Amino acid sequence: MSITSWFRRLSTIAFSIFFSLTIFTLPANAFVTTDYQKLLITNACVNCDLSEADLSNRDLYGSALGGANLSKANLSGALLNDAKLQGANLTGANLSGAILMGITLSDANLTGANLSQADLYNALLSKTKLLNADLTGADLTEAIISDADLSNAVGKNAKLRAAIFSRAILSGADLSNTFMRNTRLSEAKLNGTKLSGADLSNSVMPDGTTYNGDVTKFGALQ
Repeated sequence: MSITSWFRRLSTIAFSIFFSLTIFTLPANAFVTTDYQKLLITNACVNCDLSEADLSNRDLYGSALGGANLSKANLSGALLNDAKLQGANLTGANLSGAILMGITLSDANLTGANLSQADLYNALLSKTKLLNADLTGADLTEAIISDADLSNAVGKNAKLRAAIFSRAILSGADLSNTFMRNTRLSEAKLNGTKLSGADLSNSVMPDGTTYNGDVTKFGALQ
């Protein structure tokens, strides 16, 4: 073997060792950037790790993010119409002022999320966790929120016309001054729910009857 060939072989081995060491010593969050870029390029990132990512004011219309980890992500002002986020983790995420019309958030976890002033018209939120979520001034007109858990959520001044809350848990939630005409609350739990100033005209109550001006018999506060 010539000296030149020997040096070439040695260089190849050295590069292979260096590359291997680099791959295995990369910090865990190095792959987050890859997921972030994948989303921006393909508008899809199923089961990706996008925790704490800054996606504020991004156009993510129709994006596929099922099962993604978006905990503490900043999605304020983002456009997410018709996006698919079923089973996604959005705990502590900021979605204030986001446009979420027709979004799918079924089975998603939005515990402690900020959805104030968000537009969730016709959104699918069945079996969604919204514990301690901020829905102040949000538009949930015609949204499907059946079997969801909104315990201790704050939704003052929210628009909830014709929303479906069948079997939803609203215990301790503050829905003061909300517009809830034609809302379905069949079998919903209203223990400690604040409904002062709420407009419940023609709404279906937990026992299947139409609202008659009294919610206290369901454990709600008026």
